[in-house]
Amino acid sequence: MAKDENKRVTRGMPNNVDAEASVLGSILIDNKAADIIIPTLKAEDFYLSQNRLIFEVMKQLQNESKPIDTVSVCDALELKGKLDEVGSIAYLSELAEGVVSAANGEYYASIIKRDSLTRKVIEAGNDIAKFGYECQDGKDALDNAEKLVYSIAEQSSEKALVKVDDAAALALKNIQDAQSGNVPKNTIYTDFPTFDRKTHGLKPGEMVLIAARPSVGKTAFALNIAANVALNHGKKVAIFSLEMSDISLANRLILSECDVDPERFKSGYMTNEEINKVETAVNELWRLPIYVDDNPCVTMDYIRSRCKILKKQGKCGIIMADYLQLAESGEREGSREREVAKMSRTAKITAKELKVPFLLLSQLNRGNEARPDKKPLLSDLRESGAIEQDADIVMFIHRPEYYKIEVKDKNGNVERNYGELIVAKNRDGATGLVKFKHNDGMTKFYDYGSCDKDMPF
Repeated sequence: MAKDENKRVTRGMPNNVDAEASVLGSILIDNKAADIIIPTLKAEDFYLSQNRLIFEVMKQLQNESKPIDTVSVCDALELKGKLDEVGSIAYLSELAEGVVSAANGEYYASIIKRDSLTRKVIEAGNDIAKFGYECQDGKDALDNAEKLVYSIAEQSSEKALVKVDDAAALALKNIQDAQSGNVPKNTIYTDFPTFDRKTHGLKPGEMVLIAARPSVGKTAFALNIAANVALNHGKKVAIFSLEMSDISLANRLILSECDVDPERFKSGYMTNEEINKVETAVNELWRLPIYVDDNPCVTMDYIRSRCKILKKQGKCGIIMADYLQLAESGEREGSREREVAKMSRTAKITAKELKVPFLLLSQLNRGNEARPDKKPLLSDLRESGAIEQDADIVMFIHRPEYYKIEVKDKNGNVERNYGELIVAKNRDGATGLVKFKHNDGMTKFYDYGSCDKDMPF
């Protein structure tokens, strides 16, 4: 048989049946080739149905640690009642005899994968067109297209194995950098010093969960992080707000920078000094690289898609989504818990894929309200334990004052505008308490250790 890479059909779907025969033949005559080739392919990658059946049996034999040759494959096919479908033992013998050496098996396998991917793209294009003609809503058509395309991308993505000594060397370098004060590349500091010391900054690929009961301040805190990393470190921030409009978010950001009374700001009845403060804040925010998408009906796949585009445009250094339970899974998963689990997993995949931190806001159930101290626990995460599993960092915002619980300072005075970030999970660092203070309008957060008499509490 001719093993020409360019031997592809000119009509119908792309394929190379000679390459398929060569791969199967290589596996039949060389178990070492089988160990290398089989893990890289799937049965559906083969164009001919009989080749798919043969490969399925080969993979099964490998999983069972049995030898793979003409006899064993023939026997397995016969036990399944599939031998006649592949053309009996004569076809298997032809495959084995048609290959002199298994040396080029990997190369032929790459041809099979190339053609398989091309067929999937063509099939997806046909499905996208068909759905586009049939659906009533263009948004549904777009969601369907994104889902199909990214499904193919997920299936075809490969990550090379890393030898442990290479990984260990990189880990040692990170430790040495930390000792010498060098900031690891792409680490993002929030400028809340106590929090940054505990987490060692937000790192590429991390999913960071910020959870709280309604009205406790999770959006305000996340916006403070967004403003800090954009203003002080030039990081591009992509915000997906499923609850608040872009104007509402802008108002929050303005207030966090100028500390004007929120009610006076909303009414417009401000002094000249306050108006000047607002104008200064607006001028400051104009230059910040913060991008807001306030579409209230989005899926996590949509967020992933948009962030990929923003990343290519250089506009995505950190992602923030507010908040998880308002997002849609894009498909029915049988239960809300499964939908939330799928969305959580997609957020984590997005963070790793784009190599940026993903700040995901989430609501808590009412479990904390039954406790005397009202402090949240991991068990209070709403609707899915998968959120805890996927997140690298889980932090809760707790404000005792919200529940009319008094907290006293070291001098015995009642703390005002006091709050706590409870770091309940930290995959690469310590857990514990991070104290903070906030202004009366809950628009500006301050590190507790940095507070002094001049701060507006």
